Amino acid sequence: MATFRIRVDHENLKFSSAHFVLFGNGKCESLHGHNYRAWVELEGSLQPSDYVLDFLTVKPLMKEICERLDHKVMLPTKNEDLRIEPGDSVVGVIYGKKQYSFPAEDVLLLPIHNTSAELLARYICGVLVEEIKSRFGGDGVTAIKVGVQESFGQEASYEEAF
Repeated sequence: MATFRIRVDHENLKFSSAHFVLFGNGKCESLHGHNYRAWVELEGSLQPSDYVLDFLTVKPLMKEICERLDHKVMLPTKNEDLRIEPGDSVVGVIYGKKQYSFPAEDVLLLPIHNTSAELLARYICGVLVEEIKSRFGGDGVTAIKVGVQESFGQEASYEEAF
């Protein structure tokens, strides 16, 4: 069986966000930000239209996901060592001896264990798979790979069966 692959890696698939990575034992990075870039590869068989999935289908979906992440403080909700106290106007965060207070509108709570590039790639992948399947079905797509670049030369990716 022949396999084809498309890659969508466009200059507007980016987001600027703040985060910190948790190391355990009350230790974590200082709050800082990145100008992230994201890309996606889809693998599968050719459809009757002679493509795996139309670029014009994938690019806007990736752009929507990046826009949701843009200009936010990303907080992982699946880490038992991080206490998040969401409020109407302020989100309180406690990790070990560190305490933060962020305007609620600037916070994005993510269902991940940490805000590492690896787990951000997996999160984006999951959202993208859901969107493709619900909007377009994704017939013929067999695998997906998403990459997240924190800065030039620092990139992580995640791949799974579709």
